[in-house]
Amino acid sequence: MSDLSTRLAPEQLSSVYLRLVADESIPQEAREQQFGYLRRLATDLLVGLALDGPESVRVLDDRDVAGFGWGELSAAGRANLLAEPVDYQTIDLPEGAVLHLLGHPESVFAASKLLVFEEAVRAAGGPELPDEGVLLVAPNRHNLVFYPLADGHVGEAVNSLAMFAQGAYEDGPGRLSPRVFWWRAGELLSITHFDPETRTASIVPPEELMGIIRRLAGVAG
Repeated sequence: MSDLSTRLAPEQLSSVYLRLVADESIPQEAREQQFGYLRRLATDLLVGLALDGPESVRVLDDRDVAGFGWGELSAAGRANLLAEPVDYQTIDLPEGAVLHLLGHPESVFAASKLLVFEEAVRAAGGPELPDEGVLLVAPNRHNLVFYPLADGHVGEAVNSLAMFAQGAYEDGPGRLSPRVFWWRAGELLSITHFDPETRTASIVPPEELMGIIRRLAGVAG
């Protein structure tokens, strides 16, 4: 192998994980010079690879990735991420909405299960994901919380998700994003709008999602 590959040995593939990377955690200059392989997932969130070492976890850089190539590393990272144990639980809200949580206080890859979302939910014994998708938050590395778009309790769910995301993001550690996202068929879209003048956040769904919400509310009513 060339000198580019000497930083990552073949036996370390078992410790490589696909990982959510916070946009704010990688300065633009470093992204251009050292982390050009990082891929945009959605507002605030990038897709990267991390090495889980005995003392620390580090995001791989371009030199690491060049030695093996994105394909081999991401395949290993995906398999290792799927095998990462997490807890699954549900949270019953007062007005009837049910939130679902994939998380683990000791796992730095729990929120990264978003990158293998359908398989991760299935493996954890979670709910069937509806065609309309889910609303979700990934505020820090330890928590992934979601709400399937399958009933008329969207209002309560989105408010709770937004409050949880903001609080868990601010508390950390390993913060990712305070936004609420709409996930559907592997696509992720932020539905949170931040007003820089008033420093307030609001939920602004696209028209297609609004149509789904209205339909669900009508069925529920």
